[in-house]
Formats: sequence, structure tokens, C-alpha cells
Amino acid sequence: MTDSPSPPVALVIALTLAVGGLVVSGVTGLLGTFSGALVGAGTNPDAAVPVLVGVALAASEVGFVVVGYAFRRTDDGRDLVVDWIGRPGARDAALIVGTTAVLVAFNRIAFAVGSLLGIDPATAVSTPEELSVAVLAFVIPAMLFAVGPAEEYLFRGVIQGYLRQSFSARGAIGWSAVLFTLVHLPNLIANPESGVVSIPVWLGIGLVLGWLYERTATLLVPVAVHGLYNVSVIWLLFAELGIV
Repeated sequence: MTDSPSPPVALVIALTLAVGGLVVSGVTGLLGTFSGALVGAGTNPDAAVPVLVGVALAASEVGFVVVGYAFRRTDDGRDLVVDWIGRPGARDAALIVGTTAVLVAFNRIAFAVGSLLGIDPATAVSTPEELSVAVLAFVIPAMLFAVGPAEEYLFRGVIQGYLRQSFSARGAIGWSAVLFTLVHLPNLIANPESGVVSIPVWLGIGLVLGWLYERTATLLVPVAVHGLYNVSVIWLLFAELGIV
């Protein structure tokens, strides 16, 4: 087993992984967008847009997996153990359901406060012409089977697991949550003021997911919560707009 890195070195490496994941996900997302456009070529726009949104979203998440997997092939990351399944039980199911409900409530409260302040939050699908039931049909599986697993693999399984070698549990959870928030900041480019609401939400989600991983030592629980949370808030957005 390699020696644990000093906290500053571990943070620099963790930051590099987070930024690297963001950059590579941008590349895979572009490739996914191009592929989705090819798949949708020759079809009517109503059919092409849902395919494009779903494929691009899933493809962008591949970058996080690539970076995490590559790091685990290096000397620094080869000792990381990422347990995806563990031993699921009633406690894990209760944690998934209860934590998802708490995070969705937190999201609703934060967005309600933002509404009172006249701030529109950043959302995963925000262009009006993109919103339809067909888009939702592609977004839901992407959230459950691409976004949740990919982001949790990198940020909890790899980054938090790596930081845990140099920090306490609280330190590793906290820093991984900060880095998780950092990679979501590009979502604010079109609407910077929404960060007043979105940044605390992202940070809170990162802290809770990190706590779940530390508590259960299995990636299944934070993956499930992450995916179900995303599906819930997207569904609520579509419901509020009268689409579903």
C-alpha cells in the first residue's frame, strides 16, 4: 500500500480529478451530442430533440467514469476500493427513501426562497422548447443509470475515498462536496444570479451523499439517492410547467 499523501497534496490531486472529470465530460458530451444528432437525423424535430437530450446527457457522464477509472490505474489510486453493491438491507432502503425525501424538500424550500428573491434556479433542462413528455422519457433513465452512477463513482468512490486517506471522515466528505459543487458551476454561466440558490443546494446534496457513502461504505446508496433526487426534481419541474 502506498503512503497516504499530505492533505495539501491530496487536495490538489482531488481538485485535478474533479476538473479533469469536468473537462473530459465536456468532450464526451460533445461526442454524445454529435451522435445523438446523427441518430435523430432524418426524423421529425419532435422525435429528434428527446433523443439528442438523453444521449448527450448520458454521454457527458462517461467523462467522470473515464477519469475515475484512469486514476485507479495509477500508483496513487490503485489501492482505492469502491464497493458498488455491498450487502443491501432494510436499513439501506430506509436511508434511500428518507434521504431522498429530505433532499427534495430541501430543494423545494431553497427554490421557494429563490422565488421570493426573484431568482430563477439553474436546472438540468432549462430551454422551454426542450421540455416535453418525450424528453422526460429519455431524461429519467439517464438520471438513474448514467448521472447518479457516474458522478458518485468519481466524487464519492474515488475522490472521497482518496481524501479519506489523508483527512478525517468529515474532512473527506466536506472537500468532496466542495469539489462536487465546483463542477456544477458551469451551469450558472447563463444565469449567474441563480448561484444564490443553486450553490447551497449542490453543496448540501454533496454533503449528504458523502455522509451516506461514509455511513454505508457502499456506492449503491448514494447512487440511488442521487438518481432518485434528480428524477424527482425534474418531474416536479415538468409538473409545475403543466407538461405532466
